[in-house]
Amino acid sequence: MPRVDQVTRLAAELERAILAGELQPGDSLPAEREISAQQGVSRSVVREALGRLTSLGLVKSVHGSGTRVAAPNSRQVTVGYKRLLSQPKVRLADLASVRLPLETTIAALAAERRTDKHLELLDKTQIALGDESKSLEAHARADLKFHATLADATGNPFFQTVLAPIQELLIESRRHTLGRYGSPLAHAHHARILEAVRRHDSAAAAAHMREHIEANFRHLNEAGESAE
Repeated sequence: MPRVDQVTRLAAELERAILAGELQPGDSLPAEREISAQQGVSRSVVREALGRLTSLGLVKSVHGSGTRVAAPNSRQVTVGYKRLLSQPKVRLADLASVRLPLETTIAALAAERRTDKHLELLDKTQIALGDESKSLEAHARADLKFHATLADATGNPFFQTVLAPIQELLIESRRHTLGRYGSPLAHAHHARILEAVRRHDSAAAAAHMREHIEANFRHLNEAGESAE
């Protein structure tokens, strides 16, 4: 069998075991020499197959512990978004507009399913966002944490996976809008959302989130216009 086919076959076999749950996050893979002996391939084939899995975010190399199965993450989704944004006809505003239906749904479900722990975390983000002595970076991180906590409160991990790369790609624009319009505005928007979530009021949470995202969208457009 050609070497490239050996790499593909081994990578596919290991990927299948991970996706099937036969290998769980944190589990150690056998040493390269063991895999090589078991599969009847060279160690260079094993290394290349593991490299492919690493690029997919399925495994990671841990110093002193060999290769372990990585926890699920949104890395590949982020890479895909970045590639799409590199296309000339695709704008950052296009990605920002995806947040409207996504985050209104998240807010509604968070209001239904949130726990006291989620409220505690949301309150902490509000304290940070409302503290004008904190840096712009701290305000941006608190803003991100607020939205990420709402996604977690839905109890649906897919919301977190879809939202995380969008948040990551919009972090620079968030810094810009927070710097231009100030954190008090974001704090006020979050306060209304949080109060609705606290009351288990799904409709109000979604409505306030819609107002928040639409304001962010306007600010993003205004920032783009001022930069031209």
